[in-house]
Amino acid sequence: HNLDVMHVEKNIGESILGTLLDIKGKSKDDINSRKDLEVLGIRKKLHPIDMGSKALLPAAPCTLTDSEKEIFYNRMRNLKVPDGYSSNIGKCFAKQNKISSLKSHDYHVLMQQLLSVSLRGLLPKGTRNALLRLCSFYNDICQRVLDKDKLESIENQVALTLCDLERFFPPSFFDIMIHLTIHLAKEARICGPVQYRWMYPFER
Repeated sequence: HNLDVMHVEKNIGESILGTLLDIKGKSKDDINSRKDLEVLGIRKKLHPIDMGSKALLPAAPCTLTDSEKEIFYNRMRNLKVPDGYSSNIGKCFAKQNKISSLKSHDYHVLMQQLLSVSLRGLLPKGTRNALLRLCSFYNDICQRVLDKDKLESIENQVALTLCDLERFFPPSFFDIMIHLTIHLAKEARICGPVQYRWMYPFER
């Protein structure tokens, strides 16, 4: 039995993009997650502010501002990649505040290369660095040749990366898929490169 890196990576990529871009129905940072912070008594600056019939949500470090969103969408729309590298990802970001038709392999490419480039200069430094380290982790474990000694170091490092993410993302962001990330490096150390165990060949 193995964890499927393809689906773990896809689900995490979906959660990250949905939260960063504050997409309705996909974001993990909503009114309920802010109320959770209030119940837990943590991050008082992010607690919802009662405005009578509505609640005001203060800006969170895990969400892009409107101007940053515009920059991010423009970067993705103007993206040009070599033939056969990925699908036309720019089309998936054609509408503002909406992502459509991203496949598992698109999330794979986003998580490993494109997200780290697209987020340059956006988000607070701590949030951005934590996300870049997570992207780097997925890039490392998906290599065709793996160094066992390096994998042990990666395994220790990813736990710290997830702790860093907990500082910036709401508790609702940390579902089972985020947790499974911790086990991927150990599985690669025991079972070898992930290319022999993931679902891409069967789901083409």
